[in-house]
Amino acid sequence: MGILILARHAKAEAPQHGLDDHSRALTMEGREAAARLGERIAELGLAPTLALVSSANRTVQTAKLLLGAFGGAEMRVEDDLYESARERYISVVAAAGDASCVVVVGHEPTTSHVAAYLAGAGSLKRPLQRMAHGMPTAGAAVLEFDGAWDALEGRSARLVDVIEGKPL
Repeated sequence: MGILILARHAKAEAPQHGLDDHSRALTMEGREAAARLGERIAELGLAPTLALVSSANRTVQTAKLLLGAFGGAEMRVEDDLYESARERYISVVAAAGDASCVVVVGHEPTTSHVAAYLAGAGSLKRPLQRMAHGMPTAGAAVLEFDGAWDALEGRSARLVDVIEGKPL
């Protein structure tokens, strides 16, 4: 069984004149939440071995801080996760190879849309309800999937949890 963790980047600085969206960095609050999200993933007994990360500065920063809770995870920066539609997002995951636990660090609204699209039979009610409101910053959906990543499609996974890196 594979585990797919779909995470949204942590809180980033507000858009500013002269700063393109791709370059926005995390705030101090965002940095703390990203590290905490990694800790919460580890508390669930999960250990991603592969991180697929949007090329935006804030997602790369989030991934590095999140992965600090784990040793030796490979990180792949993927342009196709920045401003992507569901199909491109899933095609990136399809190339995850034989990794048993994959974390994808991306953006809204794509992260919550993909989580809801993949959630099929066996998904839990509370996480489904939380996805209906979108993914918060430094939040992540945890899905279980039986099969090869390249077979991932609508309703083929089980949404089992939604966690956050923000203080409780």
